Amino acid sequence: MNATSSAASSASAPVATSPAASPAVTPLSFSYHALGKQEYIDQTLLIDNGGRTSVVPTLAITAVDSTGKDLPDVRVTTAYGSDRGSLIVQPGGGYDVLAFSGAGASQVADVRVTVKELAPANLPADASGIEAKPADAAGQPMSKFDAFDQVILKNPNNTAVSVRVVYLVYDQPKPGSPQQAIEVVPIGGLTTIPAGGTSSVTVSGDAETAVQKYSGGPAVSVKTYFSR
Repeated sequence: MNATSSAASSASAPVATSPAASPAVTPLSFSYHALGKQEYIDQTLLIDNGGRTSVVPTLAITAVDSTGKDLPDVRVTTAYGSDRGSLIVQPGGGYDVLAFSGAGASQVADVRVTVKELAPANLPADASGIEAKPADAAGQPMSKFDAFDQVILKNPNNTAVSVRVVYLVYDQPKPGSPQQAIEVVPIGGLTTIPAGGTSSVTVSGDAETAVQKYSGGPAVSVKTYFSR
């Protein structure tokens, strides 16, 4: 798996279920994928939104083993904040990137998802995603593997949108094992990009430290996601 890719993919991991996420209660359903196809991210939680509008879920995510038994000592964290009400999910769906830590983390085979809260989001259903383009201080393009100074965000939509940017650093597992984000560092905060316009986010603080440390590394990526 190449952690520098920006999309999620289906894999052979079992589908996650949620008693609180039935169609009668919420339009959301979930599936966990430990391994992505080549060039795609591992350990993704796919969030299918069968509704007609964008929503902001707050999820409780529990790791389980191959028998479906809870792993209470495993901590589940997210890259995009679907467990904190930070990720906007458009109709058709989206995804988050999971990481597992604590005793029993190697036993995780699936996750169980419960929708704690579901709020409407003011994001057009057909809004196109925003790509993060690393650049130097003068705005000249750089690679995500470089020690870049800022991230340029161009909005192709005819309405303003708000996004967050994260810098992800991945481990290097044995062949056949899922690759996991070992560091997730926000770059800036919530950024609103005007319709058809461009915004830039300066790399500073913890993000600057991480970019300087891991620049040139084999598995880093810069992601954006719609947020509030």
